[in-house]
Amino acid sequence: MSSFDKPLFRRAFVGAVLAASALGLSACQVQPLYGKSGLTDSLASVGISEPKNRVEQSVRNQMIFLLSGGAGEPANPVYQLELHVSSSNVNYLSQISSNLPQPGRVTLSARYILTRDGKLIKQGTQRMDAQLDYTSQQFAQIRAIRDAEDRAARELAEVLKLDIAAALSK
Repeated sequence: MSSFDKPLFRRAFVGAVLAASALGLSACQVQPLYGKSGLTDSLASVGISEPKNRVEQSVRNQMIFLLSGGAGEPANPVYQLELHVSSSNVNYLSQISSNLPQPGRVTLSARYILTRDGKLIKQGTQRMDAQLDYTSQQFAQIRAIRDAEDRAARELAEVLKLDIAAALSK
């Protein structure tokens, strides 16, 4: 074989491999997780239980926005999500002895049960933490706790949406 034929043979071989790959991939059924498939409609048809406290209300509002894509609560929900959220906060240093901020943490815990026509689809728990600084000023401390709860609520809603999407995609 001459040196002129080797590159030609190599090009023909590479072309045949690419053509075979293209034919093989043309049969794939790849679809986006949040595309215009049934999953988007399923997520938008999840009704969420009424909240019992401020933190639960914050998580619920964020969940409604995320599940519906900003369209609001469904008029006739197909799925029902029973959601219970509690909050706790910890000051790592129990004595605030100076005007320096002290580290702390807010933890939100969510228990949820997803059902359809009374039949269990998924249940579970999720937790989310948010860091904060405690100060000697009482109003600033209350505001810092509330801000940390709101940050944790947004993150917790994202995680819960992923759990629900995974359950509904099966």
